[in-house]
Amino acid sequence: MHLSILQLNINSDNFWNQLTTYLTTHDFDILHLQEITGKDTISGNIDSKRDCFEALQKLLGEKYNGALTIAERFTSSPSAYLGNATFYKKQFTLIEKNILPINQQAEPFSSTAQSFEKEARSLLYLTLEIEGRTISFLNTHLAWAKTPKEEPHQTEQAAILIDYLKTVPSPFVLSGDFNLDPQQPTVQNINVLARNLTSEYHITNTLNPRTHRAQMLFPPGVAVDYIYVSRDISVKTFDVVEEDLSDHLGLTAELEI
Repeated sequence: MHLSILQLNINSDNFWNQLTTYLTTHDFDILHLQEITGKDTISGNIDSKRDCFEALQKLLGEKYNGALTIAERFTSSPSAYLGNATFYKKQFTLIEKNILPINQQAEPFSSTAQSFEKEARSLLYLTLEIEGRTISFLNTHLAWAKTPKEEPHQTEQAAILIDYLKTVPSPFVLSGDFNLDPQQPTVQNINVLARNLTSEYHITNTLNPRTHRAQMLFPPGVAVDYIYVSRDISVKTFDVVEEDLSDHLGLTAELEI
């Protein structure tokens, strides 16, 4: 069974026209997207003019079903949120949807905050039946820090994901924006559990040097976005999307399951 996947932190609707043109002119089976935001979400460089999930559902609805996890709410508006979304071809059957809280906050996050270490995070876990096989797709966005070097709050939160991943049956695909470079302990610990395609294919940068605010990271850039697959999955191709779809670069993989 052949499957294609796109991994991308979309950075809210900051690159909406480029993003939607790309999504509607390509034919991925699975889309793993992070920094999905609600209308009037204000946080950092995000000032969302639309509900990104609702807009993407409308745009992609003829071909895809969508699932969303809302990790965080914001003080800018009752409609404001940040989360992850997975879109999958309509011919696939959803068996189960699970959401794993990785970090939770009781109150909406301040829209005027300048530091985001305490922002809530979650994992969206879909079990799909595809051509008679059951496959797990895990989509996450791990904790932010001021550098891609691991800090204690990242280790603590990622331990929840790692413990959960140990219970996920093969075959599975895990992807997301980890906010960590490949040498950090969390990435190394996940490497024990699955194939790290970002590292296998020697990807050294997944941040867009033309649009990302942290210009002190360039050159040479840094890899913080990952696609992992269980070891029973064959990889046909793995590529970086160099188009300006976000402040991150997309990752694509063609898999044989």
